[in-house]
Amino acid sequence: MENKKVVLPDVSLCAIVRDEKVNPAGGIKRFVESHVPYVEEAVIVDTGSIDGTREVLEELELKCKNLKVYDRKFIGFADARNFSLSKANTKYALVLDADELLTHKTPFNDWKIIKNVLEKKGEVYHFSFNHILPSGQLIEPGEWKERLFKIEGTQFSGICGERHYRRGLESGVSIKHFLQSKIPKVLKWENFYNKLEDEIIKKNISPSQVDGFNEWKEYNPRRDLYE
Repeated sequence: MENKKVVLPDVSLCAIVRDEKVNPAGGIKRFVESHVPYVEEAVIVDTGSIDGTREVLEELELKCKNLKVYDRKFIGFADARNFSLSKANTKYALVLDADELLTHKTPFNDWKIIKNVLEKKGEVYHFSFNHILPSGQLIEPGEWKERLFKIEGTQFSGICGERHYRRGLESGVSIKHFLQSKIPKVLKWENFYNKLEDEIIKKNISPSQVDGFNEWKEYNPRRDLYE
């Protein structure tokens, strides 16, 4: 008999997206299908997509009863993340990006592991990372590990708002982050992140309008090895 699907109780998936119709992990549709069924609630905030991401989310919202989609003008990652937390109705938030993956079957049932560790009733849970290139090479580990936490009392700050250091329990789970080669990764930093405050936000430039976007969003076939 097939095992019953694991659903994380009292947990909202909180994600912010912009121009994610296509990405190295298979795009926004695949992201929703891979994660929304395993949480009590999902909140996805679109911060101004112009590549068709928002239209895909509208279709998915009709199919997924626990998915809520919101819009927010992009003035920085911290603002968008705080907005997503404000729309959640659960005790915990699980924060993932659209090019990241938790698996339900191969190589591990991450959801089962997380559900078990949640029984410890911690405030914050830390994750490890696998940054996966098309060659299969794993590159430097991520620094922002606090991806599951109690919503009450959590507030991101700064334009990037990606790092919010707190002590916590280890989840025992690795987030799979799919990338293209190192060259597109460098282009993304040079043409987007390094210009975030002075140009991207002020001129309301979408990622898909930035040089190198197609290269860093190209699909990574290694994604097909995970489910």
